[in-house]
Amino acid sequence: MNILECTIKMKQETQKHYEQLAETTLDRDLKRIFSLMAEAESEHIAKMMVLKNNLETIQALDTTKVEESVCVYSPNIDPLHLAEALRHDPDAYRHVVQEEEGVIDFYDRLGDEAENAELKRICKLQAEKEREHLSMLESIYFFVEEPRTYLEWGEFSNLKSL
Repeated sequence: MNILECTIKMKQETQKHYEQLAETTLDRDLKRIFSLMAEAESEHIAKMMVLKNNLETIQALDTTKVEESVCVYSPNIDPLHLAEALRHDPDAYRHVVQEEEGVIDFYDRLGDEAENAELKRICKLQAEKEREHLSMLESIYFFVEEPRTYLEWGEFSNLKSL
């Protein structure tokens, strides 16, 4: 399995996990956050599929094989006990951020350990794409949370609650 196939597989598992989180949570805002995150993963997968189908990429990736055992998504929120975990954790989004940071670290380490120059380049590129993706996930969170984070202070003529 090449590095791009590995990434797509992990992203598909991540998307399914976000969809499960969205279905399981009772909190309206978390449901919205996880649904938007699942859509973001879907867009990310679509971009990678285009890259995977590029002929030049296929030729470069033929020499960049990784073990399939490292291509597994392992969420911080126990998938077998989602409802229980979400009931006691209103900031479940933070687990998602930790997971994404772990994925970035995975690609950075894989790139550092790679002997093949092309694999090293692809891993570093993928780590950078994951950083961009993390930034997008953080933007989704702040977009959903923004209506609840405002300054109510007389000095700024905000005396009425929203």
